[in-house]
Amino acid sequence: MTVLMLNGVVMDAAAATVPATDRALTHGLGLYETLKIVGGVPVFFAEHAARLEGGLAELGLERPVEHTELAAQICRIAAASEVRDGACRLLVTAGPPNGRPSLIIQTDTRSFPARPLRVIAYRGVRVTASLKAMTVMQSYLAQQAAEKAGVDDAILVDEEGRIFEGATSNVFITRGGGLITTPAEGAILPGVLRAKVEELAARSGVAVAEAYVRVADLRPDDGMLLTSSVRGIVPVETVDGVRLDLDDVLLGRLRSLLDAEEAASAAAFRRQYL
Repeated sequence: MTVLMLNGVVMDAAAATVPATDRALTHGLGLYETLKIVGGVPVFFAEHAARLEGGLAELGLERPVEHTELAAQICRIAAASEVRDGACRLLVTAGPPNGRPSLIIQTDTRSFPARPLRVIAYRGVRVTASLKAMTVMQSYLAQQAAEKAGVDDAILVDEEGRIFEGATSNVFITRGGGLITTPAEGAILPGVLRAKVEELAARSGVAVAEAYVRVADLRPDDGMLLTSSVRGIVPVETVDGVRLDLDDVLLGRLRSLLDAEEAASAAAFRRQYL
């Protein structure tokens, strides 16, 4: 039996329901967060919770639970679903008109290719990119296009070919030992891990610049990294069949820094909430 938590109650996923008039169903109005679970606790909990609360405030939606209760619910469902290492998805629906939002929490384990990824460029930028909105049609279409092309993933580009983000990730270009990423004020989701990688890179002396890079302007010695909370930092092998460089030294350095930061975050969570 697959279980989830709906408004604080652990139940069979097949039995969980929300009102048919919930605006998540009628208008696609709601927000979500995907956190990494390590040893039964979430990583970068404070950052994800802050982004969720900011989105709720922007949409004028009521916060369903306080931080302490949210932390407790994540740990309870991770234990109930027996997921000690995996992913946790928080989904806040807008609720019915004049009603309260619903909070759904699910955990699962995921597997990803161990090798560098092959991706395609998909023309289309998400409208609600600045919010972690549940309306992810653009990402879904990009992933469908990648599947049809027989590759692993897609990156979203505009009509000029400028790289914005991955279908479910942020993008970094590696160039000359440094990193380039799309400006946060653009039409991209300001990912939690994107911010962490920028912070860790800068702290360790790796130059980071925010600028647009077109697919057509990628150099033979450029590389590409995709970042997301659950997958971590993933190298890209090819874009539209064109091979990119792989800076193993920089990738290993960033992954090592991130591993340490994740472990510290999980330990801090345990001290504060357990």
